[in-house]
Amino acid sequence: MDLKNICFIEIHTMYKILKGNYNTKDLAQKFNKDDSSVVIFGCGIEGKLLLYTMSLHNIEVKYFIDSNEKLFGKYYLGIKIISAEELVKLSPDAHIFIAHQWIIKAIEKLIKLNFKNVYPCLNFLKSIDISKKINSKKIDLYMEPLKLERIIEIINFNYLKVLADLKIFSKNNGSKKSVDNLVVKHIDVVITEQCSMKCRDCSNLMQFYSRPKNSDTNLLFKSMDRLMECVDHLYEFRIIGGDPFMNKEIYKIINKVVKYKNVDSVVIYTNARIVPKGENLNCLKNKKVRLQITNYSDSQAVLTHPSLVAEHDKTVKVLSSNNIKFVSEKVIKWDDIGTLKFIKETSTQLRNKFMDCCANDLFSLLDGVLYKCPVSAHGTNLKAFSFDPNYDGVDLTDEKIGLKNLKKKLIDFYHNNKYVTACSYCKGRGYGEGEVGAAIQTKKALPFFAQS
Repeated sequence: MDLKNICFIEIHTMYKILKGNYNTKDLAQKFNKDDSSVVIFGCGIEGKLLLYTMSLHNIEVKYFIDSNEKLFGKYYLGIKIISAEELVKLSPDAHIFIAHQWIIKAIEKLIKLNFKNVYPCLNFLKSIDISKKINSKKIDLYMEPLKLERIIEIINFNYLKVLADLKIFSKNNGSKKSVDNLVVKHIDVVITEQCSMKCRDCSNLMQFYSRPKNSDTNLLFKSMDRLMECVDHLYEFRIIGGDPFMNKEIYKIINKVVKYKNVDSVVIYTNARIVPKGENLNCLKNKKVRLQITNYSDSQAVLTHPSLVAEHDKTVKVLSSNNIKFVSEKVIKWDDIGTLKFIKETSTQLRNKFMDCCANDLFSLLDGVLYKCPVSAHGTNLKAFSFDPNYDGVDLTDEKIGLKNLKKKLIDFYHNNKYVTACSYCKGRGYGEGEVGAAIQTKKALPFFAQS
C-alpha cells in the first residue's frame, strides 16, 4: 500500500468509491433482478471463497479480472479471466468485488479506468458459517473451519486497516504525518535456522546454512519488547524457522509472545515431524495459539523421508487429543524464488517485483533486526548481499534510538515501498516466475555466490 505517493484527490475518491456498507441479501436481489454484471477481482483463495458465497445467493459471476497477464484468456472454475482494461470494453458499469489483499492497488487501477461500482468482498465472506467445513465439488473448494476462520480474519484486518488509512489520509489532505499508528498484519519471528528437513528450494533459505543455530533467546526477547512497545496492533505473530520445534526453548518464546496485549494471535509454522512434548506441548493450549502444519505427505520428500506420513499423523493425533488448534495443509508445489543469484534488472522492474510480491507487507525479525521479508533477513544473515540501513531493515537493539524515534523509523520503514537489496537476488513470490516441486531434498547445504 503506497498512500504517500497518491494525491489527495485520488485518496478521497478511493474513500468514497469503496462501497463497504452493503447488505448481501439486498445486493443479491438487485443482481438477480436486473442481470447486473458481477465481477471478481482476484483468482486466489479469496476469489474462490467469494465465488462459493455468491453461488449460495444464486449470483452469477460473469468474469474474473486479474493483473497477471499470463492468466488472461484462461478459465478459472469455468469463468473467463480477463484484464480490467478488457472489462471496460465489455461492461464499464460492472459491479466489481475485490477479493485479494492488495486493496489499494486494485482501487487505484479501477478508478483510473472509471469504474464506479467497487466493493470489498468482506460482507459476503462474513455470511459464511465458519463453524462448518466447506465441501463444494461445484466450486472445487474444501476447507476446514479453522482455516476458513483465519482467512476471513486476515481479510477483515486488511479491509479495516485500508479503510482506516484512507480515512486518515482523506481528512488530513493526504499528509503522511497523519500516520502515527503502527498496525501490522504479520511479523515472522525466526527462532532457529535448524530444520528437520533439508529442502532444496526453501523460501526461507534454510538450504544455504551449513552450521544452523538457534536464535539467542535473550536477544530475541529484548528486540521483541522494543518492537511491541512501538506496535499499536499486530494481527499475527508467526513463529518460524527452520522448524520452530528444533529450538527446545520454544515454550519460553510462545509464553512470552502470548502475553503481548496488542497481539491477536500466534501461529507456529511446522512440518509436524517433531511431536511436541511437556512444556513445548502445554504452551500450545493458549487460546491465542494455533499451528500451521505444512503437510508433505504427497510431495517428493516421502522418497527420502518415508516416515513423513506416520510422523505427521502422530503429531496431529497428539494435538487433537489436547484440543490444540491446528490446520494441516498438503503442499506439492512452491514458488520458485531462485538461488540467491544476482538478477540484473532496472529499478522499475525491481519495484514492480517488490509491489507484486506476497511478502512485501510483512516483517521478519532475525537477530534483533527487523527486515521486510525472509529472503532479506536470511540473505543478509548469510552475507549473500550487503545490508542498506536506509531501506533493508531496522536495528531494534540500538538503544541510542528512543522509543518515540524508533516508532517513527518503523512507521517509515513499513510504509516505504522502495524495493530492498534482496529483490535483486530473488525472483519474487507470487510474481509468476514459475513453481517447483515442494520439499525436494538435498543432502548438504547448498553453495551460493556471496557479494564481494
